[in-house]
Amino acid sequence: MMAILFLQDEDPVKKDEICAALKNAGFRLTGSDLMSAPPAASRLIETSRNVAVLQVDQERPLPLHFASLACGASQPWCLSLRQHVLAAPNDKKTKLTNLEFTLLKIFAVLEQGEVVTRRRIIDEFGENYMTYSQNRLDTIVMRLRRKIRMMAGATLPLNTVRVRGFSFDDWLILQH
Repeated sequence: MMAILFLQDEDPVKKDEICAALKNAGFRLTGSDLMSAPPAASRLIETSRNVAVLQVDQERPLPLHFASLACGASQPWCLSLRQHVLAAPNDKKTKLTNLEFTLLKIFAVLEQGEVVTRRRIIDEFGENYMTYSQNRLDTIVMRLRRKIRMMAGATLPLNTVRVRGFSFDDWLILQH
């Protein structure tokens, strides 16, 4: 199934940055203005690794059927680029540290459930994989899970994949 990325900011520089990050991650992008050319449902059922980039008019709310189509029946997790805040599906928000934000940002540009290796996460932290303590990464993940459970009353769907790394097994949307 095709993923859908809704952009609510009309700043073309930010849109280009997000699109460049997705392209670098290996996604094929298609573009549209949501208000003038809503995507047909049949066009959304394509191969994975496709992302529809839809520009949303800031003054008009996002139609509910598009939000439902984009994230299924449940509300998505939302990661704020500006404020470094994670909003749970129950709309409770949690302020993130820089490392927590960097960790979750990796999953926002990937397919739901896609595994990210420990090496890639540590590289994103700007650290050397060979000298970085694996226990430190495990501690960051453990504390993040606990923090979200305490602050948002929700279980973070960040799962350990034995020997391989971590996966985020729910929708995670970037907001700016």
